Amino acid sequence: MKTIEEYYAAATALFLEAHPEIKNGIAALRQQDADTLGMTLPALKRMQTDRAYAAFTREKKLDGMLFAIQLAEPDKEIAAQAIEAYLRQHAAALGMSWEEFCIKNEL
Repeated sequence: MKTIEEYYAAATALFLEAHPEIKNGIAALRQQDADTLGMTLPALKRMQTDRAYAAFTREKKLDGMLFAIQLAEPDKEIAAQAIEAYLRQHAAALGMSWEEFCIKNEL
């Protein structure tokens, strides 16, 4: 099973492939654009990719990380395990037990 970061990176790459107009816009960014913002060019491109992906998931009312796992993991059993691991981390971050989290979210 991949890490959340690996799923996210794979999902954003797939997202860009599915949206060539966004991919081309990000590819067209130049060092001058990055310099204006006091950033490196790779950091600017990563930020714009993250923003585009986040806007897409917000518009579709999706949880960006759950969508990333579903998009980037072809094996449904592994995807289910990764989703559960992500949700367990989320529950822990909220200070909730797994059981409380499941009841509250009707899982």
